[in-house]
Amino acid sequence: MKTLELPSDETKKSGRSRASRLLIHLCQLLLIAVGVWWAYVPAGSDLAQMQIPGFLIALAISWWLVPEIRARAMRLGLVDQPGDDRRIHKVAVPRLGGVAIYISVLATIVALVGIAGRLPQNARGQEGILAIAVGGTLVFVLGLMDDLESIKAKYKLFTQILAGCAAYALGVRIKAIPIPQDWNFDFFFIHIQGGVPIDLGLLSLPITVLWLVGVANAVNLIDGMDGLAAGVSAISALTIWAVALGVAKPFAALMAAVIAGALLGFLRWNFNPARIFLGDSGAYLTGFILAAISITGVIKGAASTVMVPTSLLVLFILAFPLLDTSWAIVRRLAKRVSPFSPDRLHIHHRLLDSGLDQKKVAYIIYSVSAVFGFIAACFVHQEEYFLKLFGSVLLLALFFAEVLNRHRQRGKTVIKKSEGAAMPPAPGPTKDLDSSPSAASAAGEES
Repeated sequence: MKTLELPSDETKKSGRSRASRLLIHLCQLLLIAVGVWWAYVPAGSDLAQMQIPGFLIALAISWWLVPEIRARAMRLGLVDQPGDDRRIHKVAVPRLGGVAIYISVLATIVALVGIAGRLPQNARGQEGILAIAVGGTLVFVLGLMDDLESIKAKYKLFTQILAGCAAYALGVRIKAIPIPQDWNFDFFFIHIQGGVPIDLGLLSLPITVLWLVGVANAVNLIDGMDGLAAGVSAISALTIWAVALGVAKPFAALMAAVIAGALLGFLRWNFNPARIFLGDSGAYLTGFILAAISITGVIKGAASTVMVPTSLLVLFILAFPLLDTSWAIVRRLAKRVSPFSPDRLHIHHRLLDSGLDQKKVAYIIYSVSAVFGFIAACFVHQEEYFLKLFGSVLLLALFFAEVLNRHRQRGKTVIKKSEGAAMPPAPGPTKDLDSSPSAASAAGEES
């Protein structure tokens, strides 16, 4: 007579894991399906109307790709080790998140262009999709090489300048500063006439390259805490998305939507406790794309539609990375050290030293960035659209946090309890590596 065997804890764990992975893959497929349907039906295969499909498809690809890249980076030992005082993490964390961002953005744009059947001239030139592809690839490869093997600062700067010049040659240019119609200013030798842009002339190339290189490095500098650079950059991209539509730059808005989706999918794995970092490849690429679309989608916007010069709007949109980087440069020069020398005096470090944990610091900086983004959207009368975008992203973030993460954590708790009951602790003092959230995250199974 056979004895009825109850399923073991290991069998239950395996079943929960399979069900969780199936749920996640279904969500990813649903996002892609909705994105493709939207591109064909509501957008009518018009690339200029594909911002929402671009966001959804990039989100799904990034969400699926990040854990795959993380697993391979762990096997190859391509991790960021804890060490000096600036590093907050306590365990080794993979640093190749930029690979997922790059592939997600590239695959999404290729897919949307394929659906549309062509890449319009405005998208290639004036609104910079081709320039972003070339310049972005250069800074991504530079960052990837730096992630794999450290590169000297002078070589990195040279490559970034080369990428900026390539983008300039392909159409990403600050040729003039648009002035609103009702702006008239006359003070000694400064004369500004409303509706007449300020032509930069020979300064166009150096100013454009300085902006592209500066923002790319600014995003890299704030990438010192779980989820900070990715979250702030995603909010900036959402703001550019809204503002670019407000000033009739749909292809810049499309690029903003795609990078926002890729960053949100990545943030699922990068928020505290982070299981993967952007790395230099991701930070340089993200910063370069944000800088380029802030030129093509904001600075080049129609001056008649805004209440302030569009060049001021980008300062609101990228307020946190620009402020933190500017202060770091001033601080280091005042100490007579190199502006590129690292320290632990960034804004997020100071907030952490005040006693706040990483999640609270991230929420504070996200909120400040969102407020500045809302102000920028107000100047182009896009505040309602910005709030809709931001509200939708918050709902997605809550879904990640409350549904997927909590389900995963409940499974971990059950497993740890069963393991604790089966294996009593060894006598004597031991160091519990799983006592920290980062350690638990790094050791935990991917869902």
